Amino acid sequence: MSPLNRRTFLVGGVAAATGLAAGVWAEQSAEASPIGSGWTEVSGDYTVHQPSGLTRHTVDGSGLHHFWLNDTDPVLWPTSSSGPRSEIRFLDEYSSGSAQFEADVKVGSGAHRVCVMQIFGATTSATTFMALAMNTDSLNYYDSATQLHSPVYDRWVHLNVVHDTAAAKVFVYVNGQLRKTFNDRGAGTHYFKCGIYGREGMSQRSDVYVDNIHLYRKSGGSTPSPSPTATSSVSATPTASPTATATSAAAWVAGRSYAVGDRAAYGGLVYRCLQAHTSQAGWEPPSTPALWQLT
Repeated sequence: MSPLNRRTFLVGGVAAATGLAAGVWAEQSAEASPIGSGWTEVSGDYTVHQPSGLTRHTVDGSGLHHFWLNDTDPVLWPTSSSGPRSEIRFLDEYSSGSAQFEADVKVGSGAHRVCVMQIFGATTSATTFMALAMNTDSLNYYDSATQLHSPVYDRWVHLNVVHDTAAAKVFVYVNGQLRKTFNDRGAGTHYFKCGIYGREGMSQRSDVYVDNIHLYRKSGGSTPSPSPTATSSVSATPTASPTATATSAAAWVAGRSYAVGDRAAYGGLVYRCLQAHTSQAGWEPPSTPALWQLT
């Protein structure tokens, strides 16, 4: 896939009285990898929701967002029963067609009962979908026992969430693989949010990092085939069969210096190095889309 202009999120000044900050986009060159075809990338203008008078969100020049919360932080809206939050609320709303959220997400160790990504708006509840970090080292569907992916603590995972309003379905992909399909919760005016939304019983301190955010829309449906052919790639659209095998490159090992273009085999697949680095445990190719790309 050829590089696309990525709109990287930069945050403006925080309004102390409301805890809201406006977001603007700067253009950078990066690789976008929506699941499926026919998507158009859309504006990701946003506001930041965080406790009034406190800073619980930063974003650096590369577009890496850091969200954090303490369980003692005040709620943004005192008259609401909701918990404290440090979230991006994207302004590109939709009520028809299909929408897709894409990002790399890293959950700090110990985070529990905090929503890291959601689709707001529904008929039978306030939200269509929530992905919660739980102390089972996993992302779960709401706070149920239904896991979307594990492990997640202190490692990057690539998340694509597709909402097909006509089919009334939500499809969750992690590292390029379709993990779960859910019924949505009815029609509404929807939008995406990511960051940290604290729930009752949340951990004392929670940290979440979000990078490489992209939003997409299309007018048609996005229902996948009954048996999607996905690979463990976290930086490219899944293909039916990889073009390389593990025998065509040396095995990935921790403690080795890799240069751009080097190839390494891991989990039966071959990856190409995107950035020069010295490997270490926890930086395995499927977990580090900024460093490795499936060939």
